[in-house]
Amino acid sequence: MKLCLAGTSGVYESTRPHLKQVPYLLESFYYFCPFQKPLIKSADLFLLDSGAFTFMNGAKGKVNWDDYINKYISFINENDVEHYFELDIDVIVGYEEVRRIRTKIERETGKKAIPVWHKSRGMDEFKRLVNDYDYIAIGGFAIKHIKRNEYPIIKRMVQYAYDNGVKVHGLGFTPKEVTQYKFYSVDSTTWLSCRRFGSLFVYNNGQMKMITPKNHGTRKDKQREIELLTLKEWIKYQKYLSRSC
Repeated sequence: MKLCLAGTSGVYESTRPHLKQVPYLLESFYYFCPFQKPLIKSADLFLLDSGAFTFMNGAKGKVNWDDYINKYISFINENDVEHYFELDIDVIVGYEEVRRIRTKIERETGKKAIPVWHKSRGMDEFKRLVNDYDYIAIGGFAIKHIKRNEYPIIKRMVQYAYDNGVKVHGLGFTPKEVTQYKFYSVDSTTWLSCRRFGSLFVYNNGQMKMITPKNHGTRKDKQREIELLTLKEWIKYQKYLSRSC
């Protein structure tokens, strides 16, 4: 399984050169920064999220989706992005419009999108996506649309796709038992919590542990050091998961 580190656009400048060592990355088009462009090719797997929901939630007034979509298409083409997610804005424009947008992007980039299945699309649509695509995603974990008691259903769905030779990405899906699922890839921003709490993540025997130093109260001036050390430890974890799952 490939664990993609997300949210790298906000790292300290001193951390940026080390991002080329990260094997699997996910970044939002909305937050993408110029310094990240080399990462599209340096990563073994780079996933581009459309950033549609972020844009939608942060925008004031009516969203010009045509303009946003055209910019998204241009970015994919200009940077030869291989793997990108569709604009899964079903709750705003309806699924039929999402499908039209998906088709437009695929036509103008010459590359298949990674469609993002949501509960509202139903199980039949999930099976259709498995039939039509070789890489799909499941969304709704981070915003709690998919409840914990529904995880066994998700596990069976991912197994179904796996049995049909289709890769599945779990958007924001990183529970402790994530290795028990057949996800091809998942993503997480958990590693960034080192900046919020001033704590250090350490890789140990297939697990990540958060350590709060005794001099926690004086660590704020060392956040840059903590962030870089945490990044290096998460890279170890990424490599472990890719070998063992």
